[in-house]
Parts: sequence; structure tokens; C-alpha cells
Amino acid sequence: MKKWRHLLVVLGVMLACASALGDDDFDDEMQVRRWALLGDTQAQNMLGLLYLEGEGSVENIQEAAYWLEQAADQGHAGAQANLGVMYLTGEGEEADERHAFSLFRRAAMQGLTSAQVALGYMYENGKGVDTNVEEAVFWYQQAAQQGNASAQHHLALALQEGEGVEKNIPLAAHWQALAAEQGLSTAQFQMGLRYLHGDGVERDLITGYTYLLKASMKVGSMALDSRELVSSDLTVEQISEIRDDSRYWKVRS
Repeated sequence: MKKWRHLLVVLGVMLACASALGDDDFDDEMQVRRWALLGDTQAQNMLGLLYLEGEGSVENIQEAAYWLEQAADQGHAGAQANLGVMYLTGEGEEADERHAFSLFRRAAMQGLTSAQVALGYMYENGKGVDTNVEEAVFWYQQAAQQGNASAQHHLALALQEGEGVEKNIPLAAHWQALAAEQGLSTAQFQMGLRYLHGDGVERDLITGYTYLLKASMKVGSMALDSRELVSSDLTVEQISEIRDDSRYWKVRS
């Protein structure tokens, strides 16, 4: 279940909202608990996440669900999304895709991009709701326009295949590039292939190799194999220059 705990933390990005808490108040777990008991939704959401990141005992999972429910019921979007993941995966709660969908929708309506991506996923795959690819694309668009890299990648895939939206390969490449620029390795890999084949972009082996090299730092063998296809058409000097630049990427990251 560790992968879902990681997702819970990702989805738990705090919304910018009025709160009695300052940044320093979150340094002490006991202080977070005090604020949570006083009804502060931001503290309740954080306390729920702290329990999820604990030992993983049944008692901790139940405590996490309790505090997330307290914040979610008061309208905290991050808590709604986190609780939605728990119902989706059945961690600490009996799996209930319809309830998860409802929670994601409430959070998505408040503009939380991670919830919008989750809602798009549920519409696309028919989880907790009838499959509706047009609705899935709508929610991916909402999150993509706010800069969510995962949403940009999913929107690009939909535009590439014409699923739920009119097919538009150049626009698909545009959104894929935005996701790649944010460091999403799957998007970097796809952009590498696009430049290798001239798919929605002007064919450019050097740019393609560069993207594939970036992706290979995270993705592994799939990108490495494709990288070899590109490097066979590049000079030793070109490959050396790109690899020298890659050392700069590593320092920056």
C-alpha cells in the first residue's frame, strides 16, 4: 500500500485558504493535533496524513480516516481528495468507488488539480461512474490549464488518439511538451519519440535524443533502447555535447 500513501501525500497539497495557523505551527505534531481538535481543517488534513505516514497499523489508518473526514466534511479540498483515495483503494475503509468519485468531484469543483486528474481517471475508466471519455477530457483540460503535468500528459494522449475530443496531433504535442518541461518522464519519453518520427513536431534527432536521455534518467531501459535508435544517426560529437549538457540537468535537479 506504500504507493497509495505516496499518492495520498501528493493529493494532499494544501489549498491557499484562511487559517489560524502559521507555517511555524506545523513544526510540532502536538501543536497540529491541538489545532485539529479546535476544528482547523488544514491541521485536520495534515494530522490525517501524519497518521497515514506512520507505522501503517489499523489504528493509525482509522485515525487518519477520522481526521480526513472531519476536514472533508467542512469542505477542505485536499482532505476530500485524500479520503477519496482511501475509498478508491480500500485502505482503512471498505473500497467504495462511488463515494470516492463523489469526494474527488467535490474537491475538483474547488479547483484542486490533483482531484481533477483523479476525476478524469475515474470517468475514463468507469470507476464509480459510467465511462465518459468526454467528461474525462474535460477534467484533464481543467487541470492541464492550471499547469498540472499529469493532466497535460493525459490530455495529450486523448488529443493524439481523438478520444473524447477532436484529434489534433500538433496540439497533443504542445501539451506533451508542457508536461515534459515540468520533468514528467513519461512525457519526456513521448516527446523524444515525437521528434524522432516527426509526429506533431518537425523531425529533429538531436532534440529527440535529448528528451530520451532526460527520460532515461528516470524511466530506464525503455528510454535507453529508443535512445540507441536515435544515437545511430548522430555523430559522436553531437552525442558527447548532449551528454555533457545532461550533467548540468543532474546538478540542477
